[in-house]
Amino acid sequence: MEKKIIENRLSQLKKETNEIFDDLESLDQDFLGKKGKGWSIIQVLSHLNMAETLSLEYMKKKMQAGDKMKKVNLINNARMWVTCGFLQTGLRWKAPSYISKPKGDYSLNEIRSEWESTRTNIKEYVNDYPEKWLNKAVYKHPMAGRLSLLQAIDSFIYHQRHHVHQINRIKKEFSI
Repeated sequence: MEKKIIENRLSQLKKETNEIFDDLESLDQDFLGKKGKGWSIIQVLSHLNMAETLSLEYMKKKMQAGDKMKKVNLINNARMWVTCGFLQTGLRWKAPSYISKPKGDYSLNEIRSEWESTRTNIKEYVNDYPEKWLNKAVYKHPMAGRLSLLQAIDSFIYHQRHHVHQINRIKKEFSI
């Protein structure tokens, strides 16, 4: 049952990502790469893709521990709940150093294609993930700490939604 929930969350994530790209399609490429007070829109998209790519790499490596992975507990669940609430506020904070300098030299189509490849890899990972480990802490979120696979996918959703606030701020900054 939980695998089906994860698949549904991945579909939701894809739908919301497509909505972002559909919204940005009509904008000029020069604008998408234009930096204001912070990142450009392309850098925001690059950051999101990089975060998911690195997360997947971590989960693949962590999965090698197999049955030795710790179980997710109430503290993990509470930290996830607090983190998701915080991500919904629209408040800003510094990205972890390993993803704080996203590339900005993509076209919208290039970043979309690269991100679709990342999502295909995530979907394959989920399909191959053993059911018996669904309660294991396979992912380490920078704020929430250790999370299950379902919680990792949920963190991708909330992370992306958080950055939609940033995209809208950038558009507003340049009166778009």
